[in-house]
Amino acid sequence: MKRESPPEQAALPLRGGMRRSIEIPSSGPLYEGHFPRRPILPGVGLLDLALRTLASGASPALRGITTLRLRRPVAPGDVLELDVQAFAPDGRVRFEVRRAAEVVANGVVLLGVPSSETGAATPPREPPPAAGRATLARGPRQASGVPVLDDLLPHRPPMRFVEEIVTETDGGVVCAVRVPERSAFSAGGSAPALVALEMAAQSAATFEALHRFREGRFAYRLVIREPIRVPRTRDREADLAQAVDRLAAEIEWAIRRAPHQWFCFKRLWP
Repeated sequence: MKRESPPEQAALPLRGGMRRSIEIPSSGPLYEGHFPRRPILPGVGLLDLALRTLASGASPALRGITTLRLRRPVAPGDVLELDVQAFAPDGRVRFEVRRAAEVVANGVVLLGVPSSETGAATPPREPPPAAGRATLARGPRQASGVPVLDDLLPHRPPMRFVEEIVTETDGGVVCAVRVPERSAFSAGGSAPALVALEMAAQSAATFEALHRFREGRFAYRLVIREPIRVPRTRDREADLAQAVDRLAAEIEWAIRRAPHQWFCFKRLWP
């Protein structure tokens, strides 16, 4: 049996301790449909920008993602810093994205193209016609009374990749997904593999919403409020008090909006 050779190393000028700025666009197709009236950079968009920053503007070959944690939302125009904490000869990169002192994301990725000796890549399959998929999904969905996607997901095209609900079971859901041509990730009829992460996330959100609907608890709505930023001055007690006041105001807003979802031992407000 022929032994596989290690993947070719990523030809990138990287080293541990490097720091580079990530330019987050203030507007553009990355925010279309993610989300209406409250644009937030998609997690896969942040990962793509981070990879391009590592490659000085190019799109490096992504071989794998070992770990990835998206810790904070990123708004249009944010100023971020990318720290390369470690870079191994096999293309393994440990990185961290920060906004000032706040960690926004971190993870470990594998860069580089696998060796040609491991075998030729399987050519991608042609997707089935959209009409065929729509017919397959619309019949069961209409018969079972599943809500429309606009009621299940906060995403809107072109950032909504879920097109149809194909099969629904007690333990999961199968969705037909596609990257729209108007998507920021679509180029020449193809898209980077990392968009599969967003497809999986949207499919999971669809399953959660359906589960709530089936149990009669269909109140799934994603409400995104302004982030609570803790001020950083020399008066730490005043900074903490201001942050606590903001947090208390957000909790009060949530309780007043849906008081039946909360249980309190005494009256809180008049």
